[in-house]
Amino acid sequence: MPPWRYDDYTAAWICALPLELAAACAMLDERHRPLPRERHSRDNNTYILGRVESHNVVIACLPSGITGTVSAARVVNLMLSTFRHIQFGLMIGIGGGAPSEVHDIRLGDIVVGKPTGLLGGVVQYDFGKTVQQGRFQRGGMLNKPPEILLTALSSLEAKHFMMGNDIERTIQQAVHKYPAMRASYTRPPEQSDRLFQAHYEHPETQPTCSDCDADQLEHRTPRSRGMQHSYVHYGLIASGDQVVRHGAMRDHLRKELDVLCFEMEAAGLIDSFPCLVIRGISDYADSHKNDLWQGYAAAAAAAYAKELMQVIPTRYIDTTGAPVGSNETGSEDHRFQVHQWLSPANVQDDLSHHQHECMDGSCHWAFQTPELQSFLLSKQEMECLRIGGAPGSGKSTLTAFIISHLIQHDYHVVYFFCKGTDESKQQPVHVLGTLLSQLLAADGGSHLFAWVNELRLQSGKKHAESFAVLKDAFQYALINGCTDKPLVVVVDALDECHDGCLLASALITSLSTSKRTSRLLLSSREEPDLIHVVKSFQERGQSLRELITLPSRVRQPIVAYIKMRIARSPHINSTSLGQDVFEQVSAAADGSWLYTRLMLDEIERLPSAASVACQLHNIPHGLMQLYQTIFVAMGSALTPLELRLAQQLFLWVDMADFVLVGRSELDQEILDIVFQAENAGEEVFNSISLAQKLCSPLITIMEAGRDNTIWGECRQRQLQVRFVHHTAVQFVRESAPREEDTAHRAVPAILEPQILKNLHRANTAIWYFEHCTKSATLLDYLRLNGSAWIQGAYFEMAYALWSAFFLTTLPSHLSDGDLARASVLCDRLTHFLRSEQCLKWVEMAIIINFDGGCSYLFGNAVRALSAAHSSLEVTDGESRSKLLPAFQTFSVARKTFFADYAYVISRTGPA
Repeated sequence: MPPWRYDDYTAAWICALPLELAAACAMLDERHRPLPRERHSRDNNTYILGRVESHNVVIACLPSGITGTVSAARVVNLMLSTFRHIQFGLMIGIGGGAPSEVHDIRLGDIVVGKPTGLLGGVVQYDFGKTVQQGRFQRGGMLNKPPEILLTALSSLEAKHFMMGNDIERTIQQAVHKYPAMRASYTRPPEQSDRLFQAHYEHPETQPTCSDCDADQLEHRTPRSRGMQHSYVHYGLIASGDQVVRHGAMRDHLRKELDVLCFEMEAAGLIDSFPCLVIRGISDYADSHKNDLWQGYAAAAAAAYAKELMQVIPTRYIDTTGAPVGSNETGSEDHRFQVHQWLSPANVQDDLSHHQHECMDGSCHWAFQTPELQSFLLSKQEMECLRIGGAPGSGKSTLTAFIISHLIQHDYHVVYFFCKGTDESKQQPVHVLGTLLSQLLAADGGSHLFAWVNELRLQSGKKHAESFAVLKDAFQYALINGCTDKPLVVVVDALDECHDGCLLASALITSLSTSKRTSRLLLSSREEPDLIHVVKSFQERGQSLRELITLPSRVRQPIVAYIKMRIARSPHINSTSLGQDVFEQVSAAADGSWLYTRLMLDEIERLPSAASVACQLHNIPHGLMQLYQTIFVAMGSALTPLELRLAQQLFLWVDMADFVLVGRSELDQEILDIVFQAENAGEEVFNSISLAQKLCSPLITIMEAGRDNTIWGECRQRQLQVRFVHHTAVQFVRESAPREEDTAHRAVPAILEPQILKNLHRANTAIWYFEHCTKSATLLDYLRLNGSAWIQGAYFEMAYALWSAFFLTTLPSHLSDGDLARASVLCDRLTHFLRSEQCLKWVEMAIIINFDGGCSYLFGNAVRALSAAHSSLEVTDGESRSKLLPAFQTFSVARKTFFADYAYVISRTGPA
């Protein structure tokens, strides 16, 4: 992690309880190392440091068992003495709700302290000695939150009106990332949310409410299915030093002050600390209080806080001491601008993904080899190691394991994982930009940032585009960097980079001339051109070693892994069948970890000894045969609806063929819509769990990184569905029949729609733009407010429509079933082209597509215009003529429609 300074932290997050602290930590996009305390510091607080979006955050929790206003004030005062550039704070945790006819507050909802009238958002009360009788004395009025938070609050509140909140999704992501939190932070069942009448006291002798009189419950209309779990309420919060556990007292205060909830810390700090109070409702501030909802309420409040921080602009946070909005530009601004210019990939997510794939003992063999030992222990100024091997042999996993080892042993490691299914991770410019960004983050001084910032200004571009400029900048950073640690530069899957030879040559040249102790680690398949470039390292008088993941080298760990998996299977362990599994899989694996794991997964799913024996008799040879086996078995086990849902998932999970910036992962928000469209418009319970059930083991679920370079707007971190390996992507892409096929190829049922994937995706997009409420609210809002808050599924669905609109031909080798489906889908496109909704979409598309950072969509519109004026290819055989009427009708409708927009599109596009 980069060596951040105290002055780099500008946002404070205060918690009162450990369960609130855990929820806060789970929201961090990145966790930083603790900073050394000054020698004479009297600050006894313990801090958690990290990043949420573009904000560096310091999190503090009150001392265990010591809550209340005084404790909160002391913690904050000490924090401000240590972190002198804190600009705003968030007081986040649980509270007791005060529901009314006006405010239908439920457990798990969020209350945000918002100024009302003369009151600043928090009201202090002081209790006398007769709390149970409902007597109180109100304290003074407190300050309102700072303007930066109130303006962000308005933006987020308006956004929620339009598109709802992301609280539940954010909590799911946290629980997925930290599975141990699931038991305490998952939403309890709705029947446990019980509000008793204010006058009905809980029997003191009963530990729970199981014996409380159900007739004393308040009647509340259940929230309808499909509505969001957690509502956000804005208003006054009551704060004091004693817990409110009295229904009558709660209602009396609510009526007197119009408060929405009660808590115990905010009054101690809001006058001296610019702060917004956010509370998740865990009880109703009565004697029926219990702890069941505390974890979820804490997570809900933290999730709202994270969403709020996404709309607070970093540029407003000044670390130089100059007033906000002044002409002075702080170092934080330069860092952020340079970060945007370099557009670094989220390498931490890639590293975590490959670390997760690492099986016990699978990589230890490499550390016994002379090649890796010499690479790590050499005293030479410069060393290079190339890891080679076949697809699926564990190169990326081994690379990730070595990176982790180097980091643990205090090396300075900068790294990048190329990815053949992600266009943004195939570009040499993007690789160098990411590596340079890591070098800058680890540098203690500001001169490198200033130098790179000057390059940014000279380029005049929002994002770096020149490989030569970045190469020079990378070399300059190598020579002038201040870190004393030995440097290791790592690039994985070099063969999946568009010009891996160019990149390898640049890295070799830069490191060879840097005159500092450094290492270069590259991994790739056995491609002759790449090997030739890497071996040029030796011509420069440098040391080059090669570590090849040969089957003979990985056989022992693979054998150990197979034995371990068999031992975990009681039905075949210690049987002759288990021995057969061991022998057959060991022989077929041929050094491939991926084959081994997937084959054993497939065997474990089989229902009987006979089916296992049959599978072994017909054991697949190689990954491609194994994929065929898995896809066929997967489809045969699904119901008709499940099969259609799985087909849709595999249509959308690889978007590299129709999205300009190639991607091979599917965001959860897109998956939700894809499943809903296929399920007759009804939402599924949990799209991620359903995807795992339908399509495991060929997909994996990962937390997505934050991306502010491709989509124009920052996307929240969320769950993504990805293929288990790039070879699975390759299999799916090659599954559709091709004209050059001389023999019939059996296409698994799950992959049958792939031959008409443009039309199938467009069908989903039409449902989105015609029937999805999220689309309607987004387009209505954009009509009034330009391109603000462009998010959700808009871009993917827009791409899907464009990719169908610029079709000029269809495959000539369609089956009768494919012809029938294509006719229906073409008719659907024709109907949409003639609808008012299509007019509305294109009008918005023109505004959005050509506005600033979204101009990369312009090419799709141009292709659609070109297709509208092209002549159809209709002479390729009988099957084409069968489809001709529906496709001709669509083509005529497209030509008519785009004739009206050709001039507008051509004139409003980017220069």
